[in-house]
Amino acid sequence: MNHPICISTGCVHRLFEDRNKSINLLRQFFPEGIEISFAYVHYLLNFEIEKSNLKYLKTLKFNSIHAPSKDYIYDNNKKSREVLARISDLYKRINARNVVFHKDTIKDYDLIANNDFVVSLENDDWRKPKNTMDCLKSVLDNNKKFKLTFDFAHALSTSSDIDEYISCLDDKLIEIHLSIIDEDSKRHTFLHRKDSEELRRKLNSLKSVSAPIVLECGLPDLGRRDLLEKEIDYIRNI
Repeated sequence: MNHPICISTGCVHRLFEDRNKSINLLRQFFPEGIEISFAYVHYLLNFEIEKSNLKYLKTLKFNSIHAPSKDYIYDNNKKSREVLARISDLYKRINARNVVFHKDTIKDYDLIANNDFVVSLENDDWRKPKNTMDCLKSVLDNNKKFKLTFDFAHALSTSSDIDEYISCLDDKLIEIHLSIIDEDSKRHTFLHRKDSEELRRKLNSLKSVSAPIVLECGLPDLGRRDLLEKEIDYIRNI
């Protein structure tokens, strides 16, 4: 696969709470972009990017931000406007290209749309009731400014047809989240450890689009950094 390969700080969320430390580690893998991911609002509001990381991120092709998605609803209120203003500031500072939201966290879509950054919605996994492609397409059709971040692992978890997703929504696609969900732990893990002919066939469906890939596979500990190296090689050889 010839897509630009980027890495999410979510890959090392079990290792560091400080996103600066996450960026310092991920830059060792020479990604073409980094997605700064914030599960909870307080992580975003308390984050101050170091000058060295700011300078580094500005050299990359495709940085992005994953907006807080745990225990928070974006509505037309002071707190949500504060959160969105902080996202906007970081977006501009790191020359980001996309901000990813989960659609179940949004109560006021106009509030999200009327910002000075590119917005995308991520398709849901099996745990959320409105996880079908039709549900997502309906939201995107009703909110023309929104793009799509296609999460490969989430689509697999709902038995969605990858080819159908891509052919139906490729005009909206801006970014691909790539990993696979481990059946036992329910965590996002490494594709190369689950390699199969069927998995490769589904990954091949992504070759028809050129959106950047953002790795979301969770590194278990610092001693297994080789897993990220193997994952990048695996994807490049698909």
